[in-house]
Amino acid sequence: MTPSKDFKTLIVLGKSGSGKGTQVEILAERHNLKIISSGTLLRQRAEQTDFVAKGIAEILARGGLIPTPIIFHLWLHELEASKDDENINGIIFEGSPRKLYEAFMLEETLRFYNLEANTRALYLDISDEEATRRLLDRARADDTESAIRSRLSWFAEEVMPAVEFYRGKNQLVEINGEQSIEDVTKEIEQKTKDFFEK
Repeated sequence: MTPSKDFKTLIVLGKSGSGKGTQVEILAERHNLKIISSGTLLRQRAEQTDFVAKGIAEILARGGLIPTPIIFHLWLHELEASKDDENINGIIFEGSPRKLYEAFMLEETLRFYNLEANTRALYLDISDEEATRRLLDRARADDTESAIRSRLSWFAEEVMPAVEFYRGKNQLVEINGEQSIEDVTKEIEQKTKDFFEK
């Protein structure tokens, strides 16, 4: 199995409020990447009427975490559909993997498809204080101070080990997420120039 050597896999990680979604949209358009967003995939799946859809809908409604096998099944379907698509240059994961073992699972899958070498992970780094300020400013109903503290704690415990995993593989690109949107984009472009020009 030898997919295009130019096929890129970009992973974008960061705390709630770090601007992941905005930068993913910009990068996807600029570099012709297909977005794989766990949140979007789960909401779409929840709209169906079978047992799994109802289970996903119930967990989403109470703000719980969807089991990794369910999310991974959705990822795999998207990856399978994308890897030989000549109309795109690669895929971009928004906010996933969420845990260290999800990073291991994704790595094994990319290795199976001979895509592991063309992988980078972006980490949009912002302080807890900045994340809290941004989330409170957007004034969403689920952005209470206690909910934000809980999300930030969960990020430190669960997601940071995945960030460190990519650092250990020399695949991590750290970005100062506390800049303006334009400056964050500029820093990403500077630090990924070699990746996208391969």
